[in-house]
Amino acid sequence: MSVTSGRVLRAWTARSAVVLGVVFATAACGGGDAPKPRGGASEAVSAAALKTCQEVFGAADVDALRSELGSGFRPFGRSLTEMRDRLVAEARGWTAGQDDLRRTTYHPCELEGGGDGGAARITATVAWSTYDIDFVRSGEGRLRWRETGEGAYTASRSDGWGIPLVMPCTVPGSSAGQGRELPLQVAVKDEGRTGDPAVPTERLLKSLAEKTRGLLGCTEKLTVPADLLP
Repeated sequence: MSVTSGRVLRAWTARSAVVLGVVFATAACGGGDAPKPRGGASEAVSAAALKTCQEVFGAADVDALRSELGSGFRPFGRSLTEMRDRLVAEARGWTAGQDDLRRTTYHPCELEGGGDGGAARITATVAWSTYDIDFVRSGEGRLRWRETGEGAYTASRSDGWGIPLVMPCTVPGSSAGQGRELPLQVAVKDEGRTGDPAVPTERLLKSLAEKTRGLLGCTEKLTVPADLLP
């Protein structure tokens, strides 16, 4: 193994270990996650959560998902303003060369329901990525990531929250290099939907990416492509 490959492998291993630790820590203490869905057709649909999900995925697509998920449809959401403020603070607090790879994961919208004969759930996830743009576009990173649009990269396989989409997002007021070294990562986990879905997962992923970029005020002029998933 070459010296360069060895360094990359060690960095990737360390990065993965940190990410797993943070995911478990976040799950244990609540972190930036939305309240966990409990289900139950008797529970009233939260108007605030429904509105948040409509902002994230678009009102028409959420209405279509509501019809598809059927009995027990329940939306769960967190304040988009709070999520934005915390993500902006994290970006502005980032400093090159001092990144400890600790991240907070946010779930701005979760939808659950009966689906077609079984439980189904759709979860939106947003975070600053532990993978920088130079890594995903070259060398070892190209074994897992593919460019789906100018500056947008998706992984070839799913992680715990679906197939991640990574793209540069420079937050005004952040340090030089933040947009590429601390890029934005979003994902949509789609569980339990069978047959021909009313709204394709990659359309939900595109909507989530565009909404989040707008919230954060990313300075890069990047068009999120429609063809995102393998």
